[in-house]
Amino acid sequence: MRNKIIIFTLCFVVFVSNLRAQQIQIKQRFESAYKEIVAMLEDKKPMSIKRSVFLAEWAYLDGKLDYEQDFCEPLQRGAQYMRRLITANKWEKYKTAKQIAICTFFFQSLSGNNNTMFSYDFSNEYPDEDWHHQLVSRTLKTHKGQCRSLPWAFKLYAEELGAKAYIAHAPRHCFVMYKDEDNLFPEDWVNVEVTAQQYQPTWGIKEHFEIKDSAIIARTYLSPLTDKETVACQLSDLALAYYHKFLRYDEFTLKCVDASLKYYPMNPNAIITKGKSLDALLQRHLEQNGHLRDEYTDEIDAQSKQCLQDLRATHWTQETEALRSKWKQSPEDIERIRKNVQIIK
Repeated sequence: MRNKIIIFTLCFVVFVSNLRAQQIQIKQRFESAYKEIVAMLEDKKPMSIKRSVFLAEWAYLDGKLDYEQDFCEPLQRGAQYMRRLITANKWEKYKTAKQIAICTFFFQSLSGNNNTMFSYDFSNEYPDEDWHHQLVSRTLKTHKGQCRSLPWAFKLYAEELGAKAYIAHAPRHCFVMYKDEDNLFPEDWVNVEVTAQQYQPTWGIKEHFEIKDSAIIARTYLSPLTDKETVACQLSDLALAYYHKFLRYDEFTLKCVDASLKYYPMNPNAIITKGKSLDALLQRHLEQNGHLRDEYTDEIDAQSKQCLQDLRATHWTQETEALRSKWKQSPEDIERIRKNVQIIK
């Protein structure tokens, strides 16, 4: 009996040791991703939106993602096909030929996309809030995605093709904007709603997402992000990937969003993550010091108050259950919107 207990204890110790080793490796990947993205923002490494997206997803997927195979190769193949598409359709006459080619590549079934256009993912493979739904690498493989992964995939194709297309935000949503240099649309900027395969007018996005004019002036919503702001977003997403991996906010999530906000301060999602990280650190400290007020609690309190002021300065649209219900699209909604899509000939 005693030998069995000893063997069980040894097995348990080995299991716990292996588990801790795995946790350390996972955290090291997140730390490595953080350092490389920060190096891009500090101009110590070449700026690459593609690489920054890969790094956040590589860390989340425990290193089970290959940069060349899962990102570079599919993007290069798609870009090569789109160049042929431009030539075949004689789109060279348009200044926005590359943007037109990407929209066509996304919105139509073509030989170059394996006859599978990019569409909204209504599958039940993962729970609704699972971060797998947000993975761009998954969209590049399946041509299905959601409100983050689809426009970010579009952005990566644009970067590969050399097209000027930009990520823009709405509440709980991303889309793509590009300058209408050919005067094909009634507005100066074209808003590409990738999830619904449609070009949308600015007033429609403002109305649907209840966006204030002050939020547009502040560049919180409906504003094209610079490349540096776009990469900074990946630090915020790295923090979210970490949260979904470990189900906690801590020093790492705080470090990520602090660095992100240096380069893209009008990101309410990053500010909210910062607030949750500060709350988690405060709660942990209080449990350790017997719930006493001290210099650390005062510092966290001051940062939390500043966080709230920063969030208000973005003029963000605060979510409610009614708004979440309004924003949630059904397959029928997507199909109805898709039928109105305008195809450039």
